[in-house]
This record gives sequence, C-alpha cells and structure tokens, in this order.
Amino acid sequence: MAAYVTVVLTVDTLAARDSRFVLDWDMFRWRLAWGFDFFKFTLWLVIPFTLCLRRMDWGALGVRRWRRVDLYILCGMAVVACLAVLSIRLFPSLGATYQGLGRASWALKRQQAAHYLAWTASWLVGWEFMHRYFLLRPLQARWPRFGWLVVPLAEGVYHLQKPLLEAAGMVALSLFLTPWAMRRNNVALPFVAHLLFELGLLAYLLFA
Repeated sequence: MAAYVTVVLTVDTLAARDSRFVLDWDMFRWRLAWGFDFFKFTLWLVIPFTLCLRRMDWGALGVRRWRRVDLYILCGMAVVACLAVLSIRLFPSLGATYQGLGRASWALKRQQAAHYLAWTASWLVGWEFMHRYFLLRPLQARWPRFGWLVVPLAEGVYHLQKPLLEAAGMVALSLFLTPWAMRRNNVALPFVAHLLFELGLLAYLLFA
C-alpha cells in the first residue's frame, strides 16, 4: 500500500509539473476541460477502493460512528478553515498562488466555481480514502504506535510542490485528522473536515 501511494503521488506530481525526466509525464494528465481529473479519481479512489472491497469495513464510510463531540469539532474546523483562507493575503507566496476573481462577472464566477467543484469532487474523496483507509489501516496493523505518522509524511511531501506554508498546514491538518480517523475508525469525518477547507478556499477565490 505504501509503495502504491508513493508511486501514484510521484507520478501525479511529475505530471502536474510537466516534467520531462526520463519520459513525458504529461501523458498522465487526465484532466478534462470542465475540471474533472480522471487520473486522481481512478488512481486515488477507484483502484484503492477495489483493492479493499474484500475486507471493507463499511462502517468506516458512514456517520454511525460519529459522536456529538465530533459535530462540535467540525464546527471548530470550519472556524479554523475560515481563518486559514482569510490569512492568505498576509503571505505573499500564498497570495500569488491563490488569486481571487474579485470584481469578475458573476457568469465567470459561476463557471470557475463549477470547474473548481468538479475538480475537487474528482480527488477529495480519493485523497481521504487512499490516505486514511487504504494506507492507514495496514500501517496501524504493522506498527500500531507510530505507523500512522507515515500518512502526514506522505501528505506533506506531496504538498512540497506548493508553498512551504501550505505544505506545513497540510501536515498539521493531517496530524489532527489521522488520529481522529483512527479513534473513530471512520474516514467520513476527516473527509468532511477537509471539505470545509476546500469550500472556504473556493469562497476566497470567488470573492477576494
């Protein structure tokens, strides 16, 4: 599982950076004009999900294992997400990466929002499932105490292609979401928390 995740994230990074190292990695850019990324959808979700089917813990995908305190935590995560996106302008590296549409027409904003949502839908479920189920479960079984730290490491290294502050933020988020997923044996919780950050970023891009 760790080897699979490493290869998939490496290929995706090389393709995103339009690398020509050894071969043309652009062949793995399967992103449609309207935003949906078939590479991420297939390699991050469809294949890992298929490999897990025989021993799937279906309770990990639903909400029955949630507790009332988790709803309060999610509300807190929403506040943190808002503060995180509002702080983008304070850091030049983030401001240069995420430039809002500002005074653009509503037609353009609707088009960009639809594009962003399609792109997010293609990878977010797969990102959480691949990291906090497909990868995390065998790490827990093999190294119960510290194996889970591989997940924040993988997420942090992948985000090094973005500003360092964002990579650090992803590691911090993973250090919170991964133990949370372990305690609840649930991947839906971190998915919703991660989604809050993406929706906050979308709001920033539309109105900043």
